[in-house]
Amino acid sequence: MNEPSKSIGRIEIAPEVLLTIVRKVVLDMKGVREMASIPADVANFLRRSPRHGGVVLHYKENRLTFDIYLNMDPNVNLRETSRAVQVAVVEAIDKMVGIPVDAVNVHVEDVVYKQGQTA
Repeated sequence: MNEPSKSIGRIEIAPEVLLTIVRKVVLDMKGVREMASIPADVANFLRRSPRHGGVVLHYKENRLTFDIYLNMDPNVNLRETSRAVQVAVVEAIDKMVGIPVDAVNVHVEDVVYKQGQTA
């Protein structure tokens, strides 16, 4: 009978893998137009945190926090869509990696209209 508490080695997941999972989940969400650039002042402040394409990862004591910078479509409820992004990210990380997510902070940087589209 296998002993579940017995360790047979280490498992390491590169931070870039977590960032890729988050980007994929977010970009598949209805209402998200694109990932936004991380503001320069934030990027300078977080220069030691892994980041890629609009997502910043904070990892401390086996807990994850994500800051996600987005540009949204104009015809969605920004609050509801942001909440849906939070839920989707937590579920995806839990399902694929199994590391607890403490927070998913969504920063809506802009609403992007198509050419000729009005508010």
